[in-house]
Amino acid sequence: MIRKIKMVVAYNGTEFLGWQVQLDDRTVAGTLERVYRTVFGEQVSILGASRTDAGVHALGQVAVFKTALLIDLNRMRLAWNASLPKSISIRSLIEADDDFHPFSEVVSKTYYYHVFMGRPLPFVADFGWQYQYARSLRLDVLEKSLKSFIGTHDFGSFCTVDPDEKQDTVRTIYGVNLRKISRFGILQVAVMGKSFVRFQIRRMVGAAFDVARRDGWSSDVITQMLNNPNPIQNLVKAPGSGLCLRKIIYQKDIGK
Repeated sequence: MIRKIKMVVAYNGTEFLGWQVQLDDRTVAGTLERVYRTVFGEQVSILGASRTDAGVHALGQVAVFKTALLIDLNRMRLAWNASLPKSISIRSLIEADDDFHPFSEVVSKTYYYHVFMGRPLPFVADFGWQYQYARSLRLDVLEKSLKSFIGTHDFGSFCTVDPDEKQDTVRTIYGVNLRKISRFGILQVAVMGKSFVRFQIRRMVGAAFDVARRDGWSSDVITQMLNNPNPIQNLVKAPGSGLCLRKIIYQKDIGK
């Protein structure tokens, strides 16, 4: 009997070169597979819903794998977690339907981007962008710039694509919310959409903050780049350390 297992994983991405398995580099999925093989003596291939890049974190990454083991899933989770590095934690394991695929039936993905407005405490420094122009920010312009991304646009100006691939860069952003969390000295940008192109959120955030710090610039700069997509843009790319995959909602999750 082969079981398909859906897992939800949290990780600190600082030490990893992204999620996706790579032959010679330390990645999150590669570490999960290696430790599973060591603990349970079985080779599995783990497929994640989002291929987070180097340095990017997650609270709610969703992935699946198949196993012939009939072990209780809570015992499996405890044994697996006990041998993983402290930077990775499996939050849940449940049996999935045979037709479940982490890319299919996604309703929305929510990412958080955190920006420190001053020097952060060392305990949290790996989880945000220490923004050097914090004193120059015009928050009203920042919010308008971020809201400009809402809707369906060609994000060709805000992503990195392989020139040899004819990748569709049209995406729909359901919402972008800016929140100031004073006690931590951070600005939190929450971005919601169904799917994203590589580096899209980091370039969106970088561009919006760049516009908000420059005198005389307005959210019209963002609108112009959306209306005239050009992959060759001299845009600020916010660092991966500030980005966190918060949660993924599937069609089957609605109403639960």
